[in-house]
Amino acid sequence: MTEGNGAERLVADRYRLLRRLGAGGMGRVWLAYDELLERQVALKELALPVGIPEQELGARIARVRVEARHAAQLRSHPHVATVHDVVEDNGLPWIVMGFVPGARDLAEVVRDRGPLSPAETARIGVAVLDALMAGHRVGILHRDVKPANILLTGSGAQASCGEEGGQVLLTDYGISLQPDSGETQLTGTSGIIGTPGFLAPERSRGVAPSPASDLFSLGATLYYAVEGTGPFDRPTPIETLTALLFQEPPPPTRAGDLGPVLVGLIAKDPEQRMGADEARRKLAEIAATPHAEPRMQKSAAPTAKTTPLPEEPPISQPLPAAPPAAEAAQAAEAASQPRHPWRSRVPAARVLGVIAAVLLLIGGGIWAGVALFNDPNSKTAENGQALPYGDEVGVTRELKPGDCLHASWPAEKFKGLPELKIVDCKSYPDAQVLDVNANTSLNDARTYGPGICTGLLRDTVRKMVDVQSYALMPSEAGWDNGVRNTICLLFGKTVALYGPVGDYRKIGDGISIENSSIGDCINTKVLAEGEYAFTLADCNKPHNLQGLGYVRAPQSMQWDPTGPWQAIYDLCVNQYGSYKSNTRELFAWADAEDTWNQGFRFVMCLLRMPDETQKLPPGSEVPTSGN
Repeated sequence: MTEGNGAERLVADRYRLLRRLGAGGMGRVWLAYDELLERQVALKELALPVGIPEQELGARIARVRVEARHAAQLRSHPHVATVHDVVEDNGLPWIVMGFVPGARDLAEVVRDRGPLSPAETARIGVAVLDALMAGHRVGILHRDVKPANILLTGSGAQASCGEEGGQVLLTDYGISLQPDSGETQLTGTSGIIGTPGFLAPERSRGVAPSPASDLFSLGATLYYAVEGTGPFDRPTPIETLTALLFQEPPPPTRAGDLGPVLVGLIAKDPEQRMGADEARRKLAEIAATPHAEPRMQKSAAPTAKTTPLPEEPPISQPLPAAPPAAEAAQAAEAASQPRHPWRSRVPAARVLGVIAAVLLLIGGGIWAGVALFNDPNSKTAENGQALPYGDEVGVTRELKPGDCLHASWPAEKFKGLPELKIVDCKSYPDAQVLDVNANTSLNDARTYGPGICTGLLRDTVRKMVDVQSYALMPSEAGWDNGVRNTICLLFGKTVALYGPVGDYRKIGDGISIENSSIGDCINTKVLAEGEYAFTLADCNKPHNLQGLGYVRAPQSMQWDPTGPWQAIYDLCVNQYGSYKSNTRELFAWADAEDTWNQGFRFVMCLLRMPDETQKLPPGSEVPTSGN
């Protein structure tokens, strides 16, 4: 975080902070000046919890980069706020976004101007739903739809009493630091993370996000826009979560024809929730016929007081103590009884006790009746539930982005299901989880999972060498226990990955050809005569090497213990030319003898920036990766 007001600070040697635009639980947003392209941008500075473990910190930061790349796939959509880049400064990521002058978020508009008309709310709903559907078609979820993440421009930013129109932009597209879809919703101190008033009920129970959960969040957001208060708003976060799980919202009173759409979108059961196509059609009809709906007249009595949204929407606070077991069981039984739509059927105090008791059962592996898999490798899950990906795979908890694995294949590699074991990423893993994709059904997972994972990992595979994507789907028993994600893994085809890959690597980490990428910036350090250490470098700072690409050595080329340097260097010359100037020259890097003899016969071709203190003979030496 920046000190003081932070103005005039230069971020990543490029972006000059001008003034703060806003702040929230996830960080601060600044107006900044891009000194390279000479334009104004919005720069989001991410806040991280104090005392977060280093491993979790690295995983969350890496997730920001992954999700920002996803958002970039939608940059041409007219209702998605543009994400230009993610840069790193002092070890933390900053998100570079398009600056929209005069924009105000929906929460601020409703808070200041009062509820919107049904027609204007429907117009906003159509725009946001178009953005969500575009993402869903390519396997991208938003995960955090809420009023604060919808920007209105022009007259839309002043929307009130008949003043409508303007641009609608969905922002923070999948780049918030909420737990990713493979994690539970509990912190290490038994708190709740999320925005309960707009979070789908299934997500609050630990189920992975899906397109249906985005639709619920949209419905709750539109309810807030037209009614002036959220459907589950309560005085405290835990009461809000209680209402979300166990109570029905008040019937909308200002929504007119929009009411049935809101009811359909915020159905608690995702299978009963209104689908995107139906919702889009009905919203468009309402937006096109504003005269048919009840509207607020300027001469009418003052609008109902709106419920302000908290300044720090993400919530992480202690839970109350659990009630006696008998009372919890009695309330849980009452919670299972049928209820009348729009009515609460359990006293608030009783429900509050139930949710506290249920959440505190996490130590036993249960959260609101959803099985969680805690021990990463034990063949028998502590909670007695079936394994999420089947007995053949073996792991007993859902995999999440960043997990590294050792794999044992039953026969031919990539045929059938591997037996997996979660391992430290520095222990030469066979694979790493790079992404997940939420599914609406097990059949969809099996039908589309491999293709979706191929698409999600395509850029990473293209930049690396001898790697392959692989999709792991839930087993039937795992699906029945709430496992909804297809897991997208990256495997080394011939040998192990050496270490983490892509954005899960840290600046300064040792790397090898197996986990390097085209475009990587690398520093070299002399260890001994003929031995060098290769470490990942920041491309915005001085470095020795930068990757151009890879060349496969002929099968006939054998490893020469005296050094096949010239022959290997010639492979790069044949591919890229001599590439020599006063500031750049070609450099060839081959791996160690053991991996070469295992069949990993690839040479990485790089540009070398001469460094007089560690000068390497240009093209005449090809050090191994041993460090």
